Amino acid sequence: MTVERCDVAVVGAGLVGLALAYELACLGATVTVVDGAHPGRATDAGAGILSPVTSAEADAEVWPFLRQCGAHYPALLERLAADGADLEATGYQRCGILSLVLRPKEEEWFAPFAELVLRRAPGEVAEISPREAGSLFPPLGPVHRVLHAPGSARVDGRGMAAALRGAARARGVTFVAGVVDGVTGDGAGGRSVTSVQVEGAGSLPCDALAVAGGAWTAALAERLGCSLPVGPTKGQIVHLGVDGETGGWPIAQPLLSHYLVPWPGGRVACGGTFEVGAGFSVTVTAAGLHELLRECLTVAPGLAESTYQETRVGLRPTSADERAVVGRVPGWANAWVATGHGANGLLQGPYSARALAHTMTDVTPDSDEAPLPASFDPARFD
Repeated sequence: MTVERCDVAVVGAGLVGLALAYELACLGATVTVVDGAHPGRATDAGAGILSPVTSAEADAEVWPFLRQCGAHYPALLERLAADGADLEATGYQRCGILSLVLRPKEEEWFAPFAELVLRRAPGEVAEISPREAGSLFPPLGPVHRVLHAPGSARVDGRGMAAALRGAARARGVTFVAGVVDGVTGDGAGGRSVTSVQVEGAGSLPCDALAVAGGAWTAALAERLGCSLPVGPTKGQIVHLGVDGETGGWPIAQPLLSHYLVPWPGGRVACGGTFEVGAGFSVTVTAAGLHELLRECLTVAPGLAESTYQETRVGLRPTSADERAVVGRVPGWANAWVATGHGANGLLQGPYSARALAHTMTDVTPDSDEAPLPASFDPARFD
């Protein structure tokens, strides 16, 4: 079986791969997405915090990119709607976020964080009293200091992926189920991809390859003869049911503990664990649940009577230096990669995909669009 030739074969149908396929199609490329449907995809479990202004990232080069990542969402959703996507399931909403320090002894960490975010985004973040924070997030327990960023937002990863998939299909993107088990190249040293082999689907001829394989990227990089050190960081996230409407609550994000993300309909997500040595395990563990519920009730003791709904497990793609990996694969003329966003995939992924799509197609982006940070370049691992 031979799949029809395409301009770009995108490997991976998580949020980044879907966004990249959509952006490439919008720029006129014919695109086929190949997806192995691995269990534990980070997109399907992520809490969906979109808050560049409260990021602890201190690198001045990365800051314009982070701002653009947040600003990109409304424009992207508008485009998806124009292409017929159902946006309701995305759950996108500007709900605000509370950055919390619980105890006076945590001041040594909070003070430099507060100085950074207040200086970097004047007028968008303000310190409020613990009493005001409790009125915004009723289950909240005692806190020492609070920053409030009312413009921050949340998005549902599963719903966002579904919207991107629908819009991509409307733009002519083809989807093939299967794992890539081979790459064929030619040219000097075989450094130009000509096709990929898909288990159960045969050969897919392509003019370019884009790897958006998430936590599974390293295995495909080996087929390209290079090192892209990206692996899984397991995260468990517990969802709780609450009597009453929670859609108007802000996100609660302690500086040194787990976040709480409220959703409409009486649901609060508490996460997430960071299990570096768990490999590709997607099991829910007693230790994980204990950690999450303990920290949840420390931050918000008012949730003690909430009911358990479910636990989601995602494998965050984390690079060796904890920076995203976005750009040309070293040594290849037409192979690209977009992964390694770690816990920030829902925030950084869609705009990373847009920026990479412009680079791949040699289309000049709008003048006000921030470039990809140089520190994301895959060549750093070469």
